[in-house]
Formats: sequence, C-alpha cells, structure tokens
Amino acid sequence: MKKLLTLKKTKAFWVYYIFAVIFLLAAIVFAPVWSSTDVFFKSWGRKVIDIFIAILIIIYLCTYLVKKIGRGGNGVIKILTIIEFVALSLIALGCVFSQFGVFSIGEPCQIAGLIMWCRGTIEVFRAYYFRGSSSVKYPVWLVAVAVALVTFGTYLYVKPLFTAQHLQWLLAAIMLAIMVFLIYAGIVTKPAGKKKSKKEAKENE
Repeated sequence: MKKLLTLKKTKAFWVYYIFAVIFLLAAIVFAPVWSSTDVFFKSWGRKVIDIFIAILIIIYLCTYLVKKIGRGGNGVIKILTIIEFVALSLIALGCVFSQFGVFSIGEPCQIAGLIMWCRGTIEVFRAYYFRGSSSVKYPVWLVAVAVALVTFGTYLYVKPLFTAQHLQWLLAAIMLAIMVFLIYAGIVTKPAGKKKSKKEAKENE
C-alpha cells in the first residue's frame, strides 16, 4: 500500500493537472445547483447517482443474494430470497430506466430503507423457521440485527434522512478532494530543473 501511494518524479506530471481540471469540471457539473436552471446538464448529477445506486444493487445481488439462494435451506426462505432478488433487480432496472425519464424510482434513502427492510424481514422468517433446530444455530444477536434492519429500514423509507441532492453534494465534494490531490501530485512529481554549473553561471553573467 505504501508503495502504491509513493509519488515518483515523472516528465508526464502534467497529466495530473489535466485530470485535476476534469474532476473540477465534473464537480461543477454534478453539483445540484443547476436543477432549477435550463442548462443541458442540469440532471446529470442525479443520473450519476441513480447509475451508482444501480451498480451497488447489482454488486449486492451478485456477491450476497446469489450465495444465499444457492445455499438451499428451507423452501419458504429460498422463495422469499428469490422474491427479494427479483424486487431489487427491478429497482436496479428502474434506476437505469429513470435516465430516460420513464419513471422515478424514488429517493436513494428510500431504496436503502427498502433493501434493509427486505433483508431484515427474511432474516426474521429464517429465525422463526430455524427456532429450536439442532442442525442450524441462529444466535439471538442475529435476531436483534434483523429486527433493527426492519425497524430502521421502515424509518428510512417513511422519513428519509437524506436525498439525492445530498448525495450530489457529497459526490461533488469527493471530486474536489480528488482534484486537490491531483494538483498536489502534479507538484510533487514535477522533475527538478537542471542546476547550472558555476562556469555556466559566470558565462551568463
């Protein structure tokens, strides 16, 4: 990790400045300040957020829910997990189609709340079906986590704590931070100029 963060001198230091300008422009374009204007890029920030949410949902489906479905287990739990998989797939698809103004899928906080509620509800059912089972151990703390997911997920859906605009500001702030780092990297990696010898300095005088 330390080697990856080490910045070496390079003649291509100017590339850092080019990317710094790109990230600056992206931060300006994706900021939600343009939502009430008529500029052509006023909705780009929201579209980026929707695409990012779709990508996160797909990663969640492919890395977690697919394994849950593949493990087998109780038939009812598997059916509920498949329903969850289909529902979240439709939400991800809706985030993509929202780019074309077909329909609105809702605020990011509501989507997060729905995902938590689905997972918590299924885990509550799992605890119910596996209660008293000698082959499957379902600890009490996991039941508490499931109930917390259901409760907090419902709260997020009914009363969102953040909106897409908040995430746009966060995205813009992250891009500005990256821009600052790139400028710093450009300064640090710029090769030092050749020092003139004493003889050359006297000749120039």
